[in-house]
Amino acid sequence: MRITIFFIVLLGVMVFGAFEQEAYLFVQRLTSEDFETALSMCTDQVRKQLSLQNLSSIWNSLKSQLGGFKEIVAYEKTTQGEYEIYIFTLRFEKEDISALITIDKEGKVAGLFFTQSAGAKYEPPDYANLESFEEKDISVNGLPGKITIPEGKGPFPAVVLVHGSGPNDMDETIGPNKIFRDIAYGLSSNGILVLRYHKRTFVEKMDPTSLTVEEEVIKDALEAVRILKQREDVSRVYVLGHSLGAMLAPEIAERSKADGVIMIAPPARPLEDLMEDQLKYLQSLGLADNIEETLKILEKLRKKEFPPDEIVLGVSAKYFYDLRERQPVLTAKRLSVPMLLIFGGRDYQVSEKDQEIWTKELSDKENVKIVVFEDLNHLMMTGEGKSTPVEYMKKEHVDKRVIDAIVEWMVK
Repeated sequence: MRITIFFIVLLGVMVFGAFEQEAYLFVQRLTSEDFETALSMCTDQVRKQLSLQNLSSIWNSLKSQLGGFKEIVAYEKTTQGEYEIYIFTLRFEKEDISALITIDKEGKVAGLFFTQSAGAKYEPPDYANLESFEEKDISVNGLPGKITIPEGKGPFPAVVLVHGSGPNDMDETIGPNKIFRDIAYGLSSNGILVLRYHKRTFVEKMDPTSLTVEEEVIKDALEAVRILKQREDVSRVYVLGHSLGAMLAPEIAERSKADGVIMIAPPARPLEDLMEDQLKYLQSLGLADNIEETLKILEKLRKKEFPPDEIVLGVSAKYFYDLRERQPVLTAKRLSVPMLLIFGGRDYQVSEKDQEIWTKELSDKENVKIVVFEDLNHLMMTGEGKSTPVEYMKKEHVDKRVIDAIVEWMVK
């Protein structure tokens, strides 16, 4: 099926800078059906040819063909003469489509075009040598997973990958990017066995009033470590966590008696504090509105003013209270096994505040190494300027320097 709805391109004479934020905000307004605001972001010529009623009809026509809109999946950027064209992949219930947004030299939307999506096919990073390992299916407490096994008899050092927040699949797919598949392929190309699996909340619908990180994350991670420890081709087992998984990695390692810990973008502060900083940062970029009510909710969570089973910001208050009591920094200070912490200097989700806390609290421990890559974001991918959620939808790979740092640290 080919969907062609509306397309305008105006001639221009000036070169201009990147307008990712403008394009993303337009798509946000369109997909949330705020057509009036979306039109206000268009050029005068577009507004002359496209009325509020027309835009609404176009969108409703798409929904009638494709089902309800679900999410913005990815984007790519191209240029056409003096114009920037942003190709967003939009996911509907029945099918993905592409929305081509043309931006002029003033940052205004000069064209809108819908067509069938080619899909965001995964392409392995250059550092992955697919012939140097084999990939097999595996189950962790009934959860589907994959294990990548290097060539040879071993025994190999091994890693369990522990997801960040949200219902992540085994690849920790975010937009078109597959963070954990990149890491698994990169490490296994260098003689390290890797186990990854679907997060339980990705597979099962769990009761939000009783959910804690024990059921969501920790139990399955402990089982994954146990599985690797029983394998004859494994010499030692490490826990590698990203974001929330990195926050919980010291506890998982301590309870499972793992041989080492790798923390990628590990928060050092409670979730409420992280969320407040993230909201204020996004507001400063014009990417979050009316955050005052959410900030009040976060303050009430800090004071434990909500009943434990009350749903707050998508989960129970108990979830926040439980996570706050885990104290990952204190747990890490107790550990004597090797620990590697990796941060991105452009990470607005786990910021310099967290880096400073980890560095201060662990600086006197000889078993700890801390690495900061100044140009990487929360997904350990490169970029320039201030990081935004928009760049998470651009197809990239985990930076090779992160893979190299882990390999060098593990096999030294």
